[in-house]
Amino acid sequence: MRVFLDRDFLTALVLFGVGAVFSADGGDEIKDWIFPLLATYLVFGFAVALVALVVFRAITRRLPESIRLTPEDRIAYFDVLVFFLVVLAYVFVLHGLGFWLASFLMLLLTSVYLTLEKTRKNMALALVVPLAACVAAYFIFTHVFYVPFPEATWWPGLG
Repeated sequence: MRVFLDRDFLTALVLFGVGAVFSADGGDEIKDWIFPLLATYLVFGFAVALVALVVFRAITRRLPESIRLTPEDRIAYFDVLVFFLVVLAYVFVLHGLGFWLASFLMLLLTSVYLTLEKTRKNMALALVVPLAACVAAYFIFTHVFYVPFPEATWWPGLG
C-alpha cells in the first residue's frame, strides 16, 4: 500500500493519464501529429522511467518518498484542485461560449479565487488584469498573427 503514496509512482500515473488523453485523437495532417505525437511519447517515456525507478527502489528495498500532508499543504492542494476544476470547466464550455468569453471567465475566476487578501484594491486588480490580458491577446493574435479562434456555438456571433 505504501507504493500508492510514492511521489514518483503517483507522478507516473498522472503522466500515463495525460499521455493517454493526448494520444487519443490526432489529426490527419503532418503538422497535427508530429509535435503532439513526439510530446506524447516523451510523456510516456518519463512515466515509464518513473515506474522503473519505483521498481528499482522496491528491489533494493529503499523506502519510497511518501507524500505527507501538513495542514499548510492541504490548503495548497485544495487550491490546485479548485484550479484544476476551473480549467476542466473551461475545456467543457470553450466551444459553447467561444474562446474569448470562456478564457476571460476562466482567468477571472482563478484570479479572484487565488487572490489571498480580498481587499478592494486587490479585487479590482483581479477583475482588471484578466480583462486587459484578454483584450491584449485578442488584438495580438487576431490582428498581428491572424490566428482563427473557435466561435461560440451557444450564442452565434459571439466569441
